[in-house]
Amino acid sequence: MKRIYGNNKLIQTLENMAEYDRTAHAVLFFGEKGTGKKTLAGYYTHLLMCRNKTNGKPCFNCKDCHNISDGIHPDVIIPEKSGKLGGYSVDTVKKICSDVFIRPNNSERKIYIFRDCNNMDERSQNTLLKIIEEPPEYAYFIFTAESKSKFLPTIISRCVSFGASPCSDEECYSALSEYGFSQTDINNAVRCFHGNIGMCLDYINDENLRELVQITKNITESIMKKDEYSLACNLNRIPKERESIRTVLSMLDRIIRDAVIKSYDKNISPSGCYPEGSERLSEIITLSSGEKIHNLIEKAWKAINSNVNTALALSALSGEISEIIQEEFF
Repeated sequence: MKRIYGNNKLIQTLENMAEYDRTAHAVLFFGEKGTGKKTLAGYYTHLLMCRNKTNGKPCFNCKDCHNISDGIHPDVIIPEKSGKLGGYSVDTVKKICSDVFIRPNNSERKIYIFRDCNNMDERSQNTLLKIIEEPPEYAYFIFTAESKSKFLPTIISRCVSFGASPCSDEECYSALSEYGFSQTDINNAVRCFHGNIGMCLDYINDENLRELVQITKNITESIMKKDEYSLACNLNRIPKERESIRTVLSMLDRIIRDAVIKSYDKNISPSGCYPEGSERLSEIITLSSGEKIHNLIEKAWKAINSNVNTALALSALSGEISEIIQEEFF
């Protein structure tokens, strides 16, 4: 397993839980995409299964550790997703609830890892609720999601929740260097996604993400120039897949946030993918206009996520943002 960068206190907490035999049967790792939630879930799995721990740390050399790392451990189950939104169906969850009463194959514990639970509907969560509340002593459940709000309060109340966060830019440079990338690629990635190692890796390896970043920058330029036609064209350039739209809207929202904050404090470090753009935008944006654009972005995403026609939703977003920048920008 590669070295885990950042989240040091969180990792120490997990190790203390393992060392003093206080491991939780239901754990949720939450945080923005790319902050290492699945890596942390994997590390907790090693902590639960390793038979040769030292000071609460897994050995990564025993048979259980090797099988977990290779993805072939018979007692570590990763349920399959289904449907357009990539969620966990009620049927899948029911099978898990039945399987949980079958004792482990060759370990003392049995672990179910539900990854990226960003679209897990209420029926599936309610089906899981009873088994999470009163699991067999050998059964453990690990969830990852971008936000705790993706879950019902009844599920959250039965989980120990840990927030994952980006590491420092310096740690991100070190992590990316381990992969052998060029310094230019690393610099460009960290400039866009800072200490978010996962997103930096995606930026270097995925041409589609680089294109989405460029579209986001173009949208920002259109806003700064108060160019309604260019704004509409650039929003229309976003691929119509829901995930691509979500990525661009999320990156744009972060640039707007950076610009508003920088309008009050120039020394604040940016968190978005276009530091130069947010710096220039901060000269003309107001708190009021920034808040309104943020609300419009959220409104557009909620509409798209509710199956409103994407072209219509983005067209409406373009028109509404244009009204704001014409009326409120300096």
